[in-house]
Formats: sequence, structure tokens, C-alpha cells
Amino acid sequence: MKLMKLISGDKMLIGLVALIAVGMSFIYLGKGPETPAQSIQANSASPTALTSSTKISALEKELENKLQANILLMEGVGKVQVSVSFATGMKSEYAHNDNVTKNTSKETDKAGGTRETTQVTENNQVVMPNGSSQPVMVMEDRPEVAGVLVIAEGARDPKVREGIHTAVQTLLNIPSARITVVPMGGS
Repeated sequence: MKLMKLISGDKMLIGLVALIAVGMSFIYLGKGPETPAQSIQANSASPTALTSSTKISALEKELENKLQANILLMEGVGKVQVSVSFATGMKSEYAHNDNVTKNTSKETDKAGGTRETTQVTENNQVVMPNGSSQPVMVMEDRPEVAGVLVIAEGARDPKVREGIHTAVQTLLNIPSARITVVPMGGS
């Protein structure tokens, strides 16, 4: 009986020490236990950031597919895998309602001196359509391409590799240094 009390007391002591260690690790790391709301908030990105990221991913995929379709039509290329990455995000320009008011006043004092004062007020507001929370977009520009990687079966041949390189450079209008064409392995 004493042995059972001693063992259960040891288990309780070990459990208590483990609990204290876990609690201390939260304090040491500067974090307390998260509430479910904090956990959800930390794991969910803002809708704007998520939408922007989704647009970028969709643009990358679209560009990869177009490049791959064109490169596949070239002689001697064989199988092709294309990867595109962007250096910048989407660039958007919104409509503005610019209003400049200029007010000039002249004052004459008793001694005959005059003073002229000019006050300029500028009001620059983004145009919002009635009933909408989104501003009017004037222009949306694609992001800048950071680099393109093309992996092709036929890239072992220098002429094919050069042809792929030139095609990508022409299609995207990017410097040669941002394009890498390598042979496909494992065939």
C-alpha cells in the first residue's frame, strides 16, 4: 500500500513538473496559451492579401501555360516544364477626383499699402461608384517577371536551347540573364 502511494505520488510529482515546464516554456517564448479566436486570426490571412496572392499565382500559372504551349511547338524540344516567378505584385492605378480651389484676397491699409493673400486648397479623393466599396480602377499592370526556368528534353542540343532562350526573351521582353534553360533529366 505504501509502495502504491509512493508510486502515485511520484507520478503526480512528475506530472506537476511537466506542467510547470510547459507553462515556463510559454512564458520563456513570450507567448501565453492561444485562445481559439487568436489561433483562427493568426492562421487566416487578410482577404486583400489572399486575393492578391491568388491573382499573382493565377498570373504565374497562365504565363507558364502560354510559354509551355509555344515552346512545345518548336522543333526538337520534346517534353517541357516551365516555371515563372514575379519580382513585384500587381500594380493598380485608381481614378482620382482632383479639386483645386484658389482664393485670392487684396487688403489695403490706411497708409495706402496693399497686401495680397492667396490660399490654395487641394482635394484629392479616390472615385468610388455609388453603392460600391471598391474604387474605380483606371489601370492594372502585370507584375515584373523576376525569372523563368525552362526544363526541356531537347535542351541538350545547343541550337534548341538557344531557340528556347530567344523565344522566352522575345515573348516576355525580359533580359537574357533572367532566363535559364536546362536539359530534362531522368529520361
